[in-house]
Amino acid sequence: MPALTVKSVSKSLSEYVRTDEDIVAKLNLVMPRIYALGMWRDLLFDYQISTTNDYFALPEHAESLLGVLLQDSPVDAQSQWHDYRISGYASGGPSPLYGVIDDGFHPTKQRFPFKDSRFKLKVLPIPPLTTLPTEGEVVVSYLRDIDTDGDLTDEVDSGNSHTFTMGGESSISTSDVNVASVTEVRFDGLHQKVRLVAENTTDATEQYTLAEMIGDGVARYRRFRFQNSSADTKDVKLLLKRSWQPLVTENDVIFLGNLNAIKHGLLGMLAEDNADLERAQYHWTICQQLLDQELDATRGAAKPKVKLNAAGAGVNFNIPNIV
Repeated sequence: MPALTVKSVSKSLSEYVRTDEDIVAKLNLVMPRIYALGMWRDLLFDYQISTTNDYFALPEHAESLLGVLLQDSPVDAQSQWHDYRISGYASGGPSPLYGVIDDGFHPTKQRFPFKDSRFKLKVLPIPPLTTLPTEGEVVVSYLRDIDTDGDLTDEVDSGNSHTFTMGGESSISTSDVNVASVTEVRFDGLHQKVRLVAENTTDATEQYTLAEMIGDGVARYRRFRFQNSSADTKDVKLLLKRSWQPLVTENDVIFLGNLNAIKHGLLGMLAEDNADLERAQYHWTICQQLLDQELDATRGAAKPKVKLNAAGAGVNFNIPNIV
């Protein structure tokens, strides 16, 4: 199967974990390592974003960007310091010739225009759920505008934080309405996904998604910059690799359903715990071989092919060899 639930994996592989250990905790150690071994079956997916910003953030469940279509045209993805090295950082965004440029990791998905309006922070359930979880906390550190004219240039109060304690409410918000930007989002004990937004205090329909969280951790979002100084609506289609999402419930999905590969990963981890490095290397090698074989079988005829025609364009209008 391309994907399995935690429950089904536990039923099949619980015997390969010591009786005094939790298989979910072991899977949370083993599976990120297996995900990182390659571009395995069902680990690549498409994602679409429409934005008026000059940047976009990868979703929580994405690890890396493999391809980009900007307004249905393919563009290159450049390294983090590409425009710094060549032409310098432009406030209006990078040159269109560069495509999209890696902008590193940030604490939030989006920025919000605090100089135009007053904003407060709010935690919401994610549809179709209508209430927040009954347990867990979200702790937000933020900069606060302490100047009544909304100018943050010289008047910054940076020592602010707010703790949202979950109790099954429909939403929770801060009483502080002068939030300028968020510097860190921590979360703990969330058994369902929640959303943190910045909401305009005079227009509740204007909301900016800052983070979506489940489990325990610190929110970090990888952004990419591109040219959009006119603030037009841009359609961005992305080819992404899935990131490992820590397992929380038995209904969580594992997008790598090769039970034999997971078994060897668990045995490899067990051998490492017992300082048997030779046996551990054996199990991890078999694990990768099984995933390679599965990927080859899954591709079938849809495999990358290299065709060279030394004569250039000819029969069937083959593309000339320009390499």
